Amino acid sequence: MVRQLRAVLMLFFVLILTACQSSNLSESAPLAKESERSNNGFTNHEADTNPTAIQIQGPMTVSHNPLLAYVGEDIYLDVSMVEGRYFEDWNPGAFMGRNWNGSFQFIIRDAADQIVRQFDIDSSFFQQVNQFFELSFADYNGDGNMDFALGQYGTSNGNFYQLYTIREDYSIERLVIAGRQELFASGGSRNAIELQIWGDHGFELDYYDNSEGKTFTNRYIWEKANNQFRLLETSEK
Repeated sequence: MVRQLRAVLMLFFVLILTACQSSNLSESAPLAKESERSNNGFTNHEADTNPTAIQIQGPMTVSHNPLLAYVGEDIYLDVSMVEGRYFEDWNPGAFMGRNWNGSFQFIIRDAADQIVRQFDIDSSFFQQVNQFFELSFADYNGDGNMDFALGQYGTSNGNFYQLYTIREDYSIERLVIAGRQELFASGGSRNAIELQIWGDHGFELDYYDNSEGKTFTNRYIWEKANNQFRLLETSEK
């Protein structure tokens, strides 16, 4: 009887120890030293054998836009980072959150995901994104082609934008704004904005002037002879 009681007690203690051990998380292996890591941040062994290691293949698309409604063909315009780095910064600030920093391209793809055309975006203007976004399309200069604005963070009062157009051969060209490199506008998203069509071949935008504490409206018209937009008038809103 005593032997049976001892056996039962031993089995009871073994079960308790096993349960305690199985509830503990296994400790992760130490991170590799910086000198042991490859260019993408992982050791060659990690990249080849560890299915949980982060690996990036191909461009990182931050904006994916179907163009069927605008050009009558099932194609897409992407804004993609083709070289650079992805990082996260959760400190309060203008770029809090997820960030893509580097060189970007406009990439036009067909319905089979094959690249039709691709064009470098001026890195002196556009080099950092911290959100996914959708472009807005309209014919601002009345030539029958779709135009769109691409933006970068400016200030808490507004952002900077450049205008582009999509030609019939799906080439993308920047539209010139006389006397300035970019537009400043309030009210849009950081990387895209829908400008308001004004007249037959122009547009208008609003911006907040912090020095005066007022909002103004700029109206631009297309000068076909000079192949550019020109600021026509400014009025207080």
